[in-house]
Amino acid sequence: CSFVSPSALGAVRRPGMARRFFGMGASPAAVAVADAAPSWEDLKARLDSEAPPELKDFRSGLAKGEVANAMANLRVFDKDAETAQKVTLYRDSASWCPYCHKVWMLLEEKQIPYNVKRVNMACYGQKPPDFLALQPNGQIPVAVIDGTVLRSSDAIIDRILQMPGASPEIDQELDPFDHPQSTNLLRLERVLFSTWLGWLCRGGGRSDFERTLRKVEDTLSENGGPFFLGERFSLVDIMYTPFIERAVASLAYFKGYNIREKLMFPAINRWFDAMETRSSYRATKSDYYTHAHDLPPQLGGCQSESGGESVRKAIDGGDWQLPLAKSIEPEWSWISARDARLEAAERIIHNHEAVARFAARAKSGPGFPPAWAELADPNAQAAEKWVPIMDVFLRHAVNLLMAGDAAAADRDESTVERAAAWAAAEESLKSLKREDREDLAECLRYLQQRVGVPRDMSLNAARRLRAELGKLAT
Repeated sequence: CSFVSPSALGAVRRPGMARRFFGMGASPAAVAVADAAPSWEDLKARLDSEAPPELKDFRSGLAKGEVANAMANLRVFDKDAETAQKVTLYRDSASWCPYCHKVWMLLEEKQIPYNVKRVNMACYGQKPPDFLALQPNGQIPVAVIDGTVLRSSDAIIDRILQMPGASPEIDQELDPFDHPQSTNLLRLERVLFSTWLGWLCRGGGRSDFERTLRKVEDTLSENGGPFFLGERFSLVDIMYTPFIERAVASLAYFKGYNIREKLMFPAINRWFDAMETRSSYRATKSDYYTHAHDLPPQLGGCQSESGGESVRKAIDGGDWQLPLAKSIEPEWSWISARDARLEAAERIIHNHEAVARFAARAKSGPGFPPAWAELADPNAQAAEKWVPIMDVFLRHAVNLLMAGDAAAADRDESTVERAAAWAAAEESLKSLKREDREDLAECLRYLQQRVGVPRDMSLNAARRLRAELGKLAT
């Protein structure tokens, strides 16, 4: 699911009045529901009154190229949209590709204006002909810089390093090749990558990976950290980021192996803490759930081990149970519980028609041809009678997201406002026939399982939205 293409769907409900709503007309298969949810207009007005300035300005900033976010198709920094046309980055639509991740971060760090063209990965869609004309083998990323086509992440990175960024000081700091350790550090990253894949995909090789990871830990510690070149952030850190992030998520999920254990790997965790202060990483960082399900189709499968069952259960929904408790994955400390709820609400409100149609695909059957990615089905079509019903329950989900004391802890489920929001949702739920309620739960879970980080929203917002959708589905 990609929260794009905003439009308006659904009838307006007068405050305090539930009504019966019959799917797509009066056919025998129509679904009847008591619409007790607030209208989109009411929810939008409430969001506007409660949102912090950065959320209020999010859409306009996105359009102007002023926001570092996975949704951004334009980034101008202190320049303009015309300057950004000199650099076009072709990256994957779902924000899954680790090689795109490196290039994306480097552009953000150097603050070089650029625009984005989105291309499907082979595991979830077809490449458009205009892209294949640039890159016949279909691989991403590709960049067009001042008219020159660059067809690999290494070639793009090398070119970006030569370009002037925001300042000579930033350019010098990012380019690591004046440092005697840089080449060996980049070689170590490749060994880490290789031993990670060896254990993850082939089932053996744990000792090789652990030996390499220990070397990474010792190197960070010996250099004084928090970064690989001590206090200096550089391209070396960018090159490590995509695969360490994916190793952390995938080894936790498939092996039960926790790299984010601070007592075992203090230097690596200090590195993560330092990385998470940088806007380039905050904008591009994914979560365990997304990686656990995006890596197998990219890699041709991952090997699970018995030690990971409890972690898999937590990542696949255990951590989304209300009231929310401590997660297996470290939460993003820079996003408050209130801001996470409002972020999730904004994403749904802005694109509610597209999201309702997306969720209704759960009842239409798989598309053809099928995609390799387990949770991707780009050729599926919405089951039309479920679109208006999903519209009702998306409004309930947003109402639940926004209910309660904005200053209360995320785990506080006891406010009067939240109780009222849940009572309204129950009114709609109880009006459904049993079989319709089961079908609704399929649609809600279909959406719940396909909220992507960072493509759709941050981890904290995604976790809350997944939890509210799960509450409505049970």
